[in-house]
Amino acid sequence: MNTSEKIDQIAPALLAAQKEIGNATKNAKNPHFKNNYADLSAVIEAVKEPLNRNGIALIQTLSHDSGTSVGLLLRSRLLHSSGQWIEDCAFSPLPKADPQGVGSAVTYLRRYSLAAMLCITQEDDDGEGASRRSPATKEQVEKLKSLDGVRVAKALSFYKVNDPSELDSTQAATIISKING
Repeated sequence: MNTSEKIDQIAPALLAAQKEIGNATKNAKNPHFKNNYADLSAVIEAVKEPLNRNGIALIQTLSHDSGTSVGLLLRSRLLHSSGQWIEDCAFSPLPKADPQGVGSAVTYLRRYSLAAMLCITQEDDDGEGASRRSPATKEQVEKLKSLDGVRVAKALSFYKVNDPSELDSTQAATIISKING
């Protein structure tokens, strides 16, 4: 881990953000292992607003590992409005040396680095998580009702709800992005 020369302003802001950050909801299914996991969008949704409310931006950049031709380095930096920062790097070998292999490595690096850096885990959404989160907005509910009914119904079933208004804003945003994506 690396930091700016001083961290006296980012440290309390990070503490305040972590008090607000919940765990990432498992919102995706691994087709190979048949298990549920929190995808990158769920991890970002869990941390972005609390970080931003406390003056912290997240920056993740990629570079080629100069020591090998088959790996990527991801630098995750938490940048405070004061200019102070905390960062760390993660490495991943490429599963395949093609665009799909790079994409897979990038997604894994971003998701796991962010979760590790901010001490979040993945949890099943059993209702407890939703009670701490803001409900779906009126606009999100209206958008979900206007989308493909079959796909929305499957997504609602995944979250074990019957109506879009029973979702939290994170769940609604995830469904909208997946259907529109």
